[in-house]
Amino acid sequence: MNQIAKSFGTYFFDNVFLTPAEIDAGVVVPGAEYSFEIWHSFTTPRQLAGITQAGSYGIELIGVTSGALASFESFDYKISLSQANGLIDYTADFDFGTGSSHRFSLTGSMALVMPERIDWSTQPEMSIQYLTEVIESFDGTEQRIALRDTPRTSLNYMYSMTDEQQYLFDNKLATSTGNMLIPLWPLQCRLSRGISAGDARINLTEVSAHLASSGAILVSECDRHEILSVESVAGLEVTPTTLAKNDFSESAIVVPLRIAYPSDESNSTSLLRNFDQHTITYDLDETQIQKPTPVDDFERLNSRPIFPFRPDRSKDVTTRYNRLRETLDPLIGARSIYDRARGTVKILGQTFTFFSEQERQRFEDFAELMNGAQGEFYIEGPGQAFELSEDIVVPTYKFKIKSSGYTNFANSNSFAPIVAIKLYNGTTAYKTILNATSNPDGTETITTKELTNNLKTIDIEAVIPLYLARFDSDEFRYIFDTDEVSTITKNIRQLLYADPAIDPKGTVTI
Repeated sequence: MNQIAKSFGTYFFDNVFLTPAEIDAGVVVPGAEYSFEIWHSFTTPRQLAGITQAGSYGIELIGVTSGALASFESFDYKISLSQANGLIDYTADFDFGTGSSHRFSLTGSMALVMPERIDWSTQPEMSIQYLTEVIESFDGTEQRIALRDTPRTSLNYMYSMTDEQQYLFDNKLATSTGNMLIPLWPLQCRLSRGISAGDARINLTEVSAHLASSGAILVSECDRHEILSVESVAGLEVTPTTLAKNDFSESAIVVPLRIAYPSDESNSTSLLRNFDQHTITYDLDETQIQKPTPVDDFERLNSRPIFPFRPDRSKDVTTRYNRLRETLDPLIGARSIYDRARGTVKILGQTFTFFSEQERQRFEDFAELMNGAQGEFYIEGPGQAFELSEDIVVPTYKFKIKSSGYTNFANSNSFAPIVAIKLYNGTTAYKTILNATSNPDGTETITTKELTNNLKTIDIEAVIPLYLARFDSDEFRYIFDTDEVSTITKNIRQLLYADPAIDPKGTVTI
């Protein structure tokens, strides 16, 4: 009773509005800019007496500072943080007369930039870990669960510092706190033409997937650098949010930036009084993770991708055989050994060398689509499955092969249930093996699920076993020799219980 009713007009008319009135910027990169608007709903122009700023060191406010502001008209303001550092707690009070002050606030923390070039004599590393839990059953089957929505990413760099760089870098590293802005030096790109002050576009010779997904980039040439926020990337052209402030020649490089924390412990070795080497590991901020969207263009069989990467044969390709057994040793008497699964699990150890960033990114895309180590895929074994002993002329489901031990196919789960027949003309056909029997002449007969017609032994390059597999671990550690050449070593585990079904769309009939 006796209460005054409030309506929309009570709040809307004769009021001043800031949109937005508060901005929590989080981690801020140097050169960042933020915008807001001010307008009022008075029926007559409102006189702005002035703006009182606090915490404005290194921060520039651009906009109308005094004068008459027309009714229902928006006035734009921009805040430039090009000179700010450390924690940001900025406020601006708009004074419209006695008792009529309206506040805008901006909070955040400025990331410390680490533009120093790394020492390539020690290979930089990038590690991507998905944190997958493996639950293995008694018979060797397994289930995997990812414990993280986004992978944990870390970088390992070495810096070599001489003369005045030595103590400047040491003091910077020892006194810094909070976030840092770290360049992804191995993923750098080159300019197709130089940059002039005032340019609104940056043209590159190539664009890495990580640079295309970056919110900020570093342009570096010798001891000069500039940080630019990215508005968009289209093809080989990068559009920054602000105009370039410095000139750079065509020899400058463009590097994607990431927000990261240095590890709790880093090491420094003083080789001479004026020469130090610092080894630092950076953990990328998981709340600010920027990963490129994976490109899925992989061939599939049974709805699973086929692993398209060939191992580096200059490095050994190893195979480990793990037997699933239960052993009881009562200390006295004979041991009791029980085989939980027929055959052994093959674990292939392979090293992959990529001679371009596009090749490495394709491998990273494959790992991302497999969600670390969970996804199942088909991979070719390092050797041959068998060789045909005679040509196939008429359509048949059976063909003779040279003795290869495939007669034990029904007694073990270790054999590849699918083989890839590769021809010299580049054609590949996939065949599902149903059973194998021995012949009196020492050959073996293979029965397949698919029909085979007109297949000559002289046309066959190799018959490769195709295993259903997973990555043995969910950590992907890339070691960079240069900004183009990189390597990764992975263990790939065979799954014993492969799905024998064949997707006919992924099969070429021969």
